[in-house]
Amino acid sequence: MAVRSLRVAGAYRDFCRAVKTTFAADPQIQRQLRAETARALRQQASLKSEDAWVADLKSGTDMIRYEVIQASLNPETQNYRAHITQVVDLLPPDEALKKQGR
Repeated sequence: MAVRSLRVAGAYRDFCRAVKTTFAADPQIQRQLRAETARALRQQASLKSEDAWVADLKSGTDMIRYEVIQASLNPETQNYRAHITQVVDLLPPDEALKKQGR
């Protein structure tokens, strides 16, 4: 069964964008994640509501975007190097409020 929802399609597109950004150096993983997610959507489309699919895809997108960090091995030093795609400014609460002008 095909998924015929613009909301689900939009959530899937956001998922694919997160996969592409997070796994930029690993196209095989990108293809696998997109293919498995699309397969699950097609096979199980009637088992969940549109809202449930959108929520599940958003949850997966957030997990991939914010909780997965890629790393690569440096063969010379045998150390791993993390590839951070987003920097978060972690300030103590009082300094964060001052920065916001409160």
